[in-house]
Amino acid sequence: MLSTALLLTTLATAPASATASPLEAPVQKEKGADAIVVPLVSYNSDLGFTYGGVAGAYLYSPGYVPYRHAIAIQAMFTSRGQQNHYLRYDGPRLIGPMRLELRLEYRRELLSPFYGAGNVSAQDFRGNENQERFNYKKGSPGAWMRLRGRPLGESHPLQTYVGYAWRYTEVSPFEFSVLNELKPVGIEGGPTGQVSAGVMWDTRDNESDPVRGGVEELSVRVSGTATGSRYQYGGITLSEKRFWQLGSRVVLAQRLTLDALFGEVPFFEWVNTGGVSVSEGIGGMSSVRGIERNRFAGNVKAFSNTELRVRAFDFQLFGAPVYTGGVAFVDVGRVWHPGVTDGPWWMLHPGVGAGLRVARRAAVVRFDWAMSPETLRHRVYINFGHMF
Repeated sequence: MLSTALLLTTLATAPASATASPLEAPVQKEKGADAIVVPLVSYNSDLGFTYGGVAGAYLYSPGYVPYRHAIAIQAMFTSRGQQNHYLRYDGPRLIGPMRLELRLEYRRELLSPFYGAGNVSAQDFRGNENQERFNYKKGSPGAWMRLRGRPLGESHPLQTYVGYAWRYTEVSPFEFSVLNELKPVGIEGGPTGQVSAGVMWDTRDNESDPVRGGVEELSVRVSGTATGSRYQYGGITLSEKRFWQLGSRVVLAQRLTLDALFGEVPFFEWVNTGGVSVSEGIGGMSSVRGIERNRFAGNVKAFSNTELRVRAFDFQLFGAPVYTGGVAFVDVGRVWHPGVTDGPWWMLHPGVGAGLRVARRAAVVRFDWAMSPETLRHRVYINFGHMF
């Protein structure tokens, strides 16, 4: 029943993030409008069962691809006490050839993980991630906007973007938690306004399910008084994604990410990366699978993801091709943080695993099982879209 609901959801939504978002219509039209309302059902070991709903509406006009305007709304809850609600707008050619994206959102976590800073943090952790000692309560309403374009033409691989994000983070530490003991910068919470800019060189043959090419990205972000932030800090992100077609049904995919923060960085930013597709970690379904979400955090993060994707079977569903396949993967990551012991340089945190994929057009459902060779603990992820 769960897998059926997931497949039906992806038939109408695009897998651009960890949660479903219907802002890419699967069929291009010249004029008119579409509306989509679908249930949101998924599961992963970090958040538990996810349930809720997502809806989207699209307005089409001649000369606008894939649509002229789109709006989406989501209400999402998880069995571990997380909420993620948003209202999003997308105008692919709103300002000449420029693409405008806007998002209002509210996030809440009754158990938001915090194990301390550095590559060898929380040595007393024994695998119970629901302990108050390794969590805190967090609420964070916010908004962001981004303007993207191709300054050298629609078919040129160069893309640039600028954006602004604002968030107010409410922090409530538990009495005997690691957070309450360490009291790092940011325990007071407050606003973080952030200006970002980036450049991408994108040669992928397909953005949602590539088999050839790659994308290189460099992004910077700055927060300070002038941007509406309580904290003064900055960051830089370097990312490389490459895809090699080894045969008619086999693809080797590789991602490398390096993220560095500097200045007065609040602790709740230690786990975040910049760029168009943000990640959390080290640990979790967007960085190193098999390791608890945000298990290792610090000002500098580096991780690698290697996947061997095999396309096994193809069939038709509602007039469009669907394929099923498998994947084997190896993830590895590390963090560095000033003022703490990070262990020897070669101390990396790996995760290994395998999974299944079901895809129809741009919609991809992934089922992953992963294990940490360090602890032998394993985790399960059922979600939308490829990891990268």
